[in-house]
Amino acid sequence: MSVLKKLLGETLIYGLSVALSSLVGFFLLPIYTRSFTPSEYGAIAMVNTSTTLVGIFVVFGLDNSSAIWFWEKPEPEERSRTFSTWLVFTTGAAALAAAIAFALKGPLATWLLKDSSLSGLWTLFAANIVAVNVSRIGVLWYRMQRRPALAVVLTGLTSVGTAVGGIVCVVKLKMGLPGVLWGQVVGSWVSLVATMILLRGVLVPTRFDRERLPPMLKLSAPLVLMTNLSWLMGSAITPAVNLMLSRADAGLYQVASSLASLLGLIIFAFDQAWAPFALGIRDAAVARRVYGVAVEVATALGLLLAFSMAAFALPILQIMTRAQYTDAQWVLAILGLNTVVANIPAVLSVTFAREKQTRPLAKATAFGVVVTALAFLGLAPIFGKEGAAAAVVLGSIVVLASAFRDSQKVFPIDVGYARLGLTLVLTVGWTVALVATRGLTVRLGPMIAHRSLLCVTLLAVVVLVYRGPLRAALAEGRAARAKAAAEPEPEPEGEAPPAEDAG
Repeated sequence: MSVLKKLLGETLIYGLSVALSSLVGFFLLPIYTRSFTPSEYGAIAMVNTSTTLVGIFVVFGLDNSSAIWFWEKPEPEERSRTFSTWLVFTTGAAALAAAIAFALKGPLATWLLKDSSLSGLWTLFAANIVAVNVSRIGVLWYRMQRRPALAVVLTGLTSVGTAVGGIVCVVKLKMGLPGVLWGQVVGSWVSLVATMILLRGVLVPTRFDRERLPPMLKLSAPLVLMTNLSWLMGSAITPAVNLMLSRADAGLYQVASSLASLLGLIIFAFDQAWAPFALGIRDAAVARRVYGVAVEVATALGLLLAFSMAAFALPILQIMTRAQYTDAQWVLAILGLNTVVANIPAVLSVTFAREKQTRPLAKATAFGVVVTALAFLGLAPIFGKEGAAAAVVLGSIVVLASAFRDSQKVFPIDVGYARLGLTLVLTVGWTVALVATRGLTVRLGPMIAHRSLLCVTLLAVVVLVYRGPLRAALAEGRAARAKAAAEPEPEPEGEAPPAEDAG
């Protein structure tokens, strides 16, 4: 029990870390949207997207490789050598990327930002990219050491440093767009210095192992491909909107994407609890029924959350931004639905984990990227930023459909299609009612009351549909886990019985 409590405690701490990072972004959003126009916010989004993309390559999945080598070579000196090798590779690759960005800051400003006067942003990008990923090395070290508090401290330093630096530079010093990037530079370098001080006996550049690096890179290379596929389905849409439409559209799209991602916090919390519970059910028949109800409930709650996001998209934008950003309301509604659809495969993933298979999810993601790209090219020129958001949803639907089909082949689950269909029909019906009555209330107070009524009534109906099946599934799952815990471990197959004493 003490081990379980410790695991749950660590999960809570890491969950708070993710929540802190998201809440810092949520806190900065109204400050930046009230300080900058959508076009200016689009410039920020383009630089931040570039930081994410370059970060994928400079880290190159070495966090995964380092975690494996941590246990394969457990001697303290060898562990230090592994993490020092990661440090040297990442900082070296980041320095190269920074040099290229600095040398090409003029063309990058003209091509990506469509404004040559913003070339200084790429100088700040270069200063940030060198430092921003170093704290990840320290975070993983403390995670592997089962010291979550220090891991969260390093994560928090980056988030809080970025927030404080950004607010001071933008609000107090009136530095404009460069102030946002200066805030990021402050957060990144503060966390870098803290990481190097705390781990000064572990992260030693002279312990770089050139013979260890190639196998580490070889192991992590497939993960880089998967991460880039995920990036193409998510973050890559913002620069695509910038190139095909306008920088202002990219800014509106990014604001909507940031707000929609808050739904991911709720789904993240569910995933943290779901996987251990699900994999602890050994009885296959019980697991099929429980997994099926879980997929139904996750889908139903997801549709409810997506409807709520659509209902409150305009009030949220009116409260958190200024009038220029309310044009993002339908993008926010569509991306709210996408956040839900894109995360349902994580619920299904326990079927693959149970059978030790990972290829189906990789294949599904590849299909989704292709569909997203084709749909974007077809919809964005016609419907603008809303079409771009719809393309992302279509890609996520393809990922979900492919993952569900393969999960039924790997480990079939019992899904109540009638209940699921009824929930979908109800959600569509409530959405039609929302659209039909959206003009009845213009003032913010009555608008919130009207849309709250729609959300509460839909919630009540969904609860009535799933209350019985959910209770039964939870009871059955707990009983199966308790039975499995009470059963003795089976004897290993093929083991010979102990020989009798000849004497």
